[in-house]
Amino acid sequence: MGFKAVVVSAQADKFGKDFVGKEVDRELLSFLKSKNICPCGENGEFHTLVVDGPFFKRRIQILESEPVLKKGFWEYWFLDIKKYN
Repeated sequence: MGFKAVVVSAQADKFGKDFVGKEVDRELLSFLKSKNICPCGENGEFHTLVVDGPFFKRRIQILESEPVLKKGFWEYWFLDIKKYN
């Protein structure tokens, strides 16, 4: 449908820090399927940010970011977006 999304948070017990920042594409969906994880993250395994779509005036470009581990009730990787356009 023309939308683009990027993973911005993920449960640390299921994913490594390299998972945040990935664009949702067929390869990522195949990976999730192989791990028996819902591709929509319905159980809170991960969350995404839509960065482009048919009604966007322009794509949000993430220019600088880094994964950050946050510890609380659960441990989650978050994509700390430092610079975007």
